[in-house]
Amino acid sequence: MKLFIILTTLLSLIACASNEPTLEYDIIIRNGLVNDGSGEDTYSADIGIIGDTIVAIAPYGKLRNSQNTKEIDATGKMVSPGFIDLHSHAEWGILRTPDVPFIVKQGVTTILGGNCGGSPVNIGNYFERLSEQGSAINVALLIGHNSVRRKIMQRENRHATDTEIAAMQTLVSNGIEQGAFGLSSGLLYIPGTYAPPSELEALASVAQAQGGFYATHMRSEGEHVIEAVEETVNVAKKTGIPVHISHHKTSGPSAWGLSKKTLALVDSYNAEGLDVTLDLYPYTASNTNLGVLLPSWSLAGGDKAFEQRINDPELKQKIIQESADIIYNQRAGDDLNRIQISRYVKNPEWEGKTFAQVLTSLDREVTPIEAANLAVEIQLAGGGRGIYHTMKDDDVERIMRHPNSSIASDGTGIEWMKGSPHPRNYGTYPRVLAHYVRDKSVLSLPEAIKKMTSMPAQRMGLSDRGLLKEGYKADIIVWDANTIQDKSTFAQPHQYSVGIEHMLVNGKAVLQNSELTGVRAGVAVRK
Repeated sequence: MKLFIILTTLLSLIACASNEPTLEYDIIIRNGLVNDGSGEDTYSADIGIIGDTIVAIAPYGKLRNSQNTKEIDATGKMVSPGFIDLHSHAEWGILRTPDVPFIVKQGVTTILGGNCGGSPVNIGNYFERLSEQGSAINVALLIGHNSVRRKIMQRENRHATDTEIAAMQTLVSNGIEQGAFGLSSGLLYIPGTYAPPSELEALASVAQAQGGFYATHMRSEGEHVIEAVEETVNVAKKTGIPVHISHHKTSGPSAWGLSKKTLALVDSYNAEGLDVTLDLYPYTASNTNLGVLLPSWSLAGGDKAFEQRINDPELKQKIIQESADIIYNQRAGDDLNRIQISRYVKNPEWEGKTFAQVLTSLDREVTPIEAANLAVEIQLAGGGRGIYHTMKDDDVERIMRHPNSSIASDGTGIEWMKGSPHPRNYGTYPRVLAHYVRDKSVLSLPEAIKKMTSMPAQRMGLSDRGLLKEGYKADIIVWDANTIQDKSTFAQPHQYSVGIEHMLVNGKAVLQNSELTGVRAGVAVRK
């Protein structure tokens, strides 16, 4: 009888073993150290993929392969969801350079574009173009307030009429119907800076009614950052829309340390039942156009109107003085090396140089007034872009630790060896893992991965990306925790990150053995 029981048990075990999954997997990732994006600890598992979907996650050796199954050996390597960049400006660059190696080699599988108020106005047309040419990564969009306002009102410095508000509301509604995830604003930029809070509330109410969220580059990130947070959250209070503070920072000498107060405000608003989140990039320098050094009123109406004002001696003097105040109080303080030219087509020799270096080379005084004159000259010559070294490590790390903050790049669609771009375009995500996790322990590894994957997905309302989970899309990266590293620097920005070895986008290999495959597996991700 005992022998019979033993034999029966053995047969049962054999039967159970034969009942392990025998699906025809397209890909199995073997022997990986899985960090699934949930914030929980790393565990060991194999991952089975069919088509564009994760269909099985099981202990080592439990997934059976077939003759046609491709295998990725992840022994000793981390396996994570592909990173989701919640704040990108690369949507237009992808149309020029669909393989975007500077993004892929960071481990990013999805970007959300249309930020800071700038987006395609016709979201549907953009997605059609993207689908026609293909992309290595997934692209999602917000509908931008600045673009919508410019479409209806050009660059006029005035409040919108009721008719114009209604026209803008229609464009926002159409954008979300065509797949945008919500509304973005850039209140530092022309023409969004001319809009009163009531205009933002009117457009946000439309986005809220359609289930979108509101992401904003606030009106101030410097000495008036507290008021800017309050303005942002008032939009939520008036409309009920979830709000997201883009690339949160406290920038310039007058704002250093204010992140303590801004984050306390965020906590208090969330405690009241509002939905307030934020993102940041892991650098102490920002990057935007050099026009922000000039008073916004001077740029109203476009380039010709600006030139006319400069030709008026009284107006020019007013512009120069106000620009000097902006440069000193918001950007550079007493150190003009904090302003670095990253792109200037008129004179590429200035790219990579600071305002102090350029003024010295021109035998001009290194003063805020001369810096203001230089800013005017650059604007008259077609404008340029600048890197602003205006933040402190303590503020960056404090914001990074906050439980509601995600990691984002604020990157653009750069071209290889063109200009002197911000290193964030090449290194944001590896920098977090190398510098802030491995070197400084600002974040734990599970915290960092969560801030790059499931948290951005949750903000967007994605239900099938951002986690390694059965039924989710197979956006997956395999990477080496010991070697992952950003290489791009402010002095030598055009350097790819290292350490990401394999990347799947919708179940297809976009990166294999650290090399691009040329496969364009990305899709338009619609709300």
